[in-house]
Amino acid sequence: MAPIRPEEITARYKAAVIVAQLGPDVAKPVFAQMQSEEIQELASEVARLREVDPALALEIIREFVTFAASTRLAGTGGLDVARELLEQVFDEAEAADMFEQLESSIAEAPFHFMRKMDPSQIISFIKDEHPQIIAVVLAYLPPDLSSSVLASLQDEVQGIVAERIGLMGRVNPDAVRLVENILQRKMSNVLVATESSYIGGIEPLIGIIQRTDRQTEKVLLEAIEERDPKLAETIRANLFLFEDIAKIDDRSVQVILREISPMDLAMSLKGVSEDVHEKVLRNLSRRAADMLQEELELMGRVRRSSVDEAQGKVVAIIRRLEDRGDIELSVGGADDFVA
Repeated sequence: MAPIRPEEITARYKAAVIVAQLGPDVAKPVFAQMQSEEIQELASEVARLREVDPALALEIIREFVTFAASTRLAGTGGLDVARELLEQVFDEAEAADMFEQLESSIAEAPFHFMRKMDPSQIISFIKDEHPQIIAVVLAYLPPDLSSSVLASLQDEVQGIVAERIGLMGRVNPDAVRLVENILQRKMSNVLVATESSYIGGIEPLIGIIQRTDRQTEKVLLEAIEERDPKLAETIRANLFLFEDIAKIDDRSVQVILREISPMDLAMSLKGVSEDVHEKVLRNLSRRAADMLQEELELMGRVRRSSVDEAQGKVVAIIRRLEDRGDIELSVGGADDFVA
């Protein structure tokens, strides 16, 4: 039997492997927390499973256990749950060894106390700090939160901070502790130091930028390009932009188009390149393409902000579909990542 292809290892496939490996006794309480439609989808995926490579199954289960333990959701996760999962899948010695490794790998990251704070609260504490300190803080925070904070900084500071995140590599733990101490004095909170020493770089910066609105995205890229053209070029190569639709395979484009409202689609295509325009039309039915052309003609002139908003919605849909494994994006080089 042919081995499973990488693109077939979707989130649904992983869920099916986990359920199949853990068995009905463990699956029953899981299903009890799901909607009927979700149960049907997962059951169908389990039914379609071919023979699963033991090494792949082990890798998927380890990924799940690590995630379950690190999320620490009240009543649904945590180290105790992780230990039980390991003990159900592996023998006693291997489970104990894996749990020890897991326990040492999920210490709370610096600035974890900020994760539940409102972006405006974080800004009030760090806005007057040196850009390097702000960059260190944002590199540790989740991308969604970091992007909100970054978007609220002054324009001239945004580019500097974004550049410093992108160029950041290994950071001395003592430097991180120093930043923690500075904020500890301002916030009067007890912070937990960790041994983490590698933060920043292109990947977290991409995660931050791709969660901002289109206008902030443009401001950041322009500011970075002005200060460091090479870094800006690297970011653009790894960041999925609306114009990259022209590079997506036709099947994926068709999946994407089914999720976009006709109005948002028409608005997003105002003023785009011929390549993007043709790519979209080619993947619509003749009737839908004609209707889209007619809608574009009736629109006339529109505000740039309206186009940016519509394109932002489309990109958000694309990223959501990619995260779910419904489409695969491959617009960069072999070692690139997109989201």
